[in-house]
Amino acid sequence: MKNYIHRNIETRIKQYIGSFPAVSLTGPRQCGKTTALRSILGKEYAYVSLDDTKQRVMAINDPALFVEKLPEKVIIDELQYAPEVMSYLKIEIDEARFAGRKINGRFVITGSQNFLLMKNFTESLAGRIGVLHMNTLCAEETARFTGVNSTRLLFEAACIRGTYPDPVVDKDIDIPGWYESYLTTYIDRDVRSLYNVGNFDTYDKFMRILASRPGQILNMSTLSNDCGVSANTVKRWLSILEASGIIFFLYPYHANVRTRLVKKPKVYFYDTGLVCRVNNIRTADEIYTHSMAGQIFENYCISEARKQLINSSINPGGMHFYRADKGPEIDLMVEDRGKFHLFEFKSGINIGGEAARNIEMVTAKNKKMVWSTAHVVTLEDDPQMAYLTQNVKKTGLFGMIDILKEMK
Repeated sequence: MKNYIHRNIETRIKQYIGSFPAVSLTGPRQCGKTTALRSILGKEYAYVSLDDTKQRVMAINDPALFVEKLPEKVIIDELQYAPEVMSYLKIEIDEARFAGRKINGRFVITGSQNFLLMKNFTESLAGRIGVLHMNTLCAEETARFTGVNSTRLLFEAACIRGTYPDPVVDKDIDIPGWYESYLTTYIDRDVRSLYNVGNFDTYDKFMRILASRPGQILNMSTLSNDCGVSANTVKRWLSILEASGIIFFLYPYHANVRTRLVKKPKVYFYDTGLVCRVNNIRTADEIYTHSMAGQIFENYCISEARKQLINSSINPGGMHFYRADKGPEIDLMVEDRGKFHLFEFKSGINIGGEAARNIEMVTAKNKKMVWSTAHVVTLEDDPQMAYLTQNVKKTGLFGMIDILKEMK
C-alpha cells in the first residue's frame, strides 16, 4: 500500500488473529486502525463498515441477519455504532466451536470508542476476543517513515503536523483545516451519535480549554467555572475524551495504591499537534517562544512513553508523576519490576546539572524509593548518556524509549 506507515503493533495483531476467534482494535478516529488491518490482512478478509448508512441500519434493525450475511473472514469497522451485533457474533463463534469449525481470526473488529466497546466485549465476547489498542503514531513509526531520527525534529513535526497518519503522509494537506475538520467530525460523528453531552458548543469550548493546559493538575472546580457547567458534567466529559483516545490521565505516585488513586491526576493529550493547533502554534519558532514550550515537550515525551508501553503490551498503569505536599516534583516515574525509571523533561539543548536537581532531591529524601535509572530527557540526543550529576544522566527521546523497551 503506497505511503503506508508500518505500525509497531502489527506483530501483535497477527499473533492475536492466530489465537482468538475474534480480535478487536480500538483507538481514536483517524489513527490508522482500518488502514493497518487492510494492509496486514489484504485480500484474505472482506470489509464491512458501519460508517456506511445501509450497513449500519441493517446491523441495528436486524443484527442476526447482518451476522448471517457476513463473509467467512471479515473486518467490521466502527462496530460501536451497532453494539447489538456483539451478542450474535458470540452465537456464531459458539456454534462454530460446537460444530468443530473453530476459526481463529474469524471476526476482526474496529471501534473508536474504547469504553463503549469494552463494556460490550465484557458482556458478550468474554474469553472469545483478543483486545488491542492503537494510538496515534509514535516517534519510532514516524522516524521509520520519514527517515528523521532527531528528537528535536520529531518533536517539531509532532507539534506542527501532529501524530495522525494523514497529515504525516500528505505533505500538501492543509494542517489547520484538517484539525478543524477532525474536531468537527469527532463531535458530530462520535460524540453526538453516542453520547448526550448537552450543549455541543460548550463541550467544544471545554475540550479547547483543556488543550490549553496540558500536564496541569486536574482541577474540576476551575474547569467547571470556566465552562459554566457542573463538576459532574466536567467529569463525564473527561470520560468521553478519555474513551475517545484524545486524552489520558497520569496519577501521582504513592506507596499506598488507594491513596495513589485518590490524588488528583494530570491530564495529557496523545496528539501534541492538537495541543499546538488549539494554542495557535503553527511554526517551529513559535513552539520555543510560547509560554507553554516546556509543558508541550513534557506532554510529547509522556505521550511517547505511554505509547511505547501500550505497543509492548505493558500496562501503562505503572506510569506516575511524583509530587509531595511541599517540595520538588518528578515529571515521570515508570515502575519496572519493583523499581522505577525516573525522568525529567527539559525543552532545551544546553542542559546542565541543575536540570537533575528535582530527581536528586526527591531520591535523597525518599530512601525507600528503589529506582533503577534516572534521566533528564532533552531536545538534544546524547547516545553516550553523559552524567549530569552522580546519579542522573542526560538523554534524548530515543534514549528514553530504549530504556522502556527493556521492560517486561
